[in-house]
Amino acid sequence: MTKITVDGRELEADPKKPLIAACHEHGVDVPHYCYHAGLTPVGSCRMCQVEVEEGGRPARVAAACRTPVSEGMVVNTAGERAHAARRECLEFLLKNHPLDCPICDKAGECKLQDYSYAEGQAEGHSAEPRRKLEKRKDLGDVIVLDQERCILCSRCVRFFEEVTGQAQLCIAGRGAHSWVDSYGGRPLHGNYQGNIADLCPVGALTLKQFRFQARVWNLRKRASTCGECSRGCAISVEVLRQGEVKRIRPRYDADVNRWWMCDHGRFAFEGATLEGRLAGARARGYAGLEDVPVDDAVATVRDAYATHAKHVFVASPWLTVEEGAALAALARGLGAELLLVSPPESALKDDLLHTGDPGPNRRGLTELGCAARDAAGCREALAGAETATLVGERVVDLVGREELAALPAQVRLFVLDTKPFEAPAVRVALGVPDWVERSGHWVNVDGHRGPIAAARPAPAGVRPTLQLLGELGAAAAAEGGAR
Repeated sequence: MTKITVDGRELEADPKKPLIAACHEHGVDVPHYCYHAGLTPVGSCRMCQVEVEEGGRPARVAAACRTPVSEGMVVNTAGERAHAARRECLEFLLKNHPLDCPICDKAGECKLQDYSYAEGQAEGHSAEPRRKLEKRKDLGDVIVLDQERCILCSRCVRFFEEVTGQAQLCIAGRGAHSWVDSYGGRPLHGNYQGNIADLCPVGALTLKQFRFQARVWNLRKRASTCGECSRGCAISVEVLRQGEVKRIRPRYDADVNRWWMCDHGRFAFEGATLEGRLAGARARGYAGLEDVPVDDAVATVRDAYATHAKHVFVASPWLTVEEGAALAALARGLGAELLLVSPPESALKDDLLHTGDPGPNRRGLTELGCAARDAAGCREALAGAETATLVGERVVDLVGREELAALPAQVRLFVLDTKPFEAPAVRVALGVPDWVERSGHWVNVDGHRGPIAAARPAPAGVRPTLQLLGELGAAAAAEGGAR
């Protein structure tokens, strides 16, 4: 490590990283646009200029993202010359930037706003008109580009070149007549397009699905884990006032996904809806499944467990480790067969993040003793059971709705899922929370334990899965002791 002095503090810096990284790692804020820790530094925006003194030479103003650290270096990030240089850079950036903050989705997260305020840059000295570029340029099914807002930081260009390995954007033109564009005007493709909207420091690149949907200061943000494959990317789930999930973004995790996530996981909130949910409980009555109190439905399941001997449990790979442990304890208490429905490999598998395994907690549940079976294997086991219990979000869809509907009525089928399911074999259906309404942990393909957190409350009448399993488990333990 190299010892340097920043704003009067002696710090240890990694000589393999630029000066700006040393500042950020020690809590010293250095403004920047083009720099990103996951991309090659280019020093194009010049916003990270600081005063640097080294080797006994007079202090100079230098771009921190392109300056290597050296032993004994003295850095002043708040010097007047550094601030003056930043204000001049901001003046040039604001020269052509449109004043459409009231309609820009980046408002509240825009670094151009933040740094203009911090540096006191409120005036420009030129009277020339702003350059005219294309607005609302369609870049495919994920991204909209507003070329007028672009400050040419080139983060998006470098992302495709360096992270995905498929260059799709470029800086076209020359000098003051440059702009970001796709090659040949072709639409973007691939499963990682949404990352460039996160990277963009202004509102030039925006997500079609989020555009004009919400102001960011009205969103409640909760750190969680993506459940769309066994990678388990660290994410932030962002919810509007009425409980509607509006955006999912990657959260930095050095051991899993770093700064990125795939688009399949990013737009998974479209399935996390409050509409059409199974709230409360339903039980078989004279006219089919009828709404009943949850306690009555739980009692019906308990009676069936006490009356019959051959039990099969099928777990969803979306169960948390904590829920899986409770289910395993319940299965042991009843002497039941415990299976994990194993979905087929996805065609989205790649060499970057997506594993192709749709089950986010396959490893965690198999380590708890769940035997992984494909849908056909699970249905075969269910057909030979006296009581069959499906537990967890999406479990009915994974096992097969049509095939479950064909099970004979002699199979006493109990379903704990988020969506209603009507079939002759279903005796009880209990609503459970989905992955944005629960807390717990998933274990990813590499054994990393990632937390999920409730970003919104479950619908009224829906009890936590862990609570329902605990109630059933307590009853099974009591009956086992009575025997």
